[in-house]
Amino acid sequence: MNWWAVERMAVGVLVAGFAIGTITHTLHLLNVGWIVFDDAPIWMNVYWTALTALDPLAAVLLLYRRPVGLALGAAVILSDVGINSYALYGLSLPFGFLSLQLQSLFCGFLIGTAGFLLSGHD
Repeated sequence: MNWWAVERMAVGVLVAGFAIGTITHTLHLLNVGWIVFDDAPIWMNVYWTALTALDPLAAVLLLYRRPVGLALGAAVILSDVGINSYALYGLSLPFGFLSLQLQSLFCGFLIGTAGFLLSGHD
């Protein structure tokens, strides 16, 4: 099997996912400011705004420092899914069920491919 191609495809999906997050959070910041939801606690709005920098950092690190990129990426997406779940289900904010499901799918992909991407494919 061509492990190099599979590895590049997996990294490409992860980088694309964090790029989508970067675009989403940048658009929120430009269009509504750093307070995404008035009804959300300040710490949530600070977190969502911080993702404007953390998402692209994770993408770049995935390309150049893969272990660090996977660790940061996992921390970002696990916390994002947890916080967004609380926003949707705990606070009933109009977050978007589909968005949360796609983030959860991305989270599973990252966690599921991390071992492969770190293994060296020996």
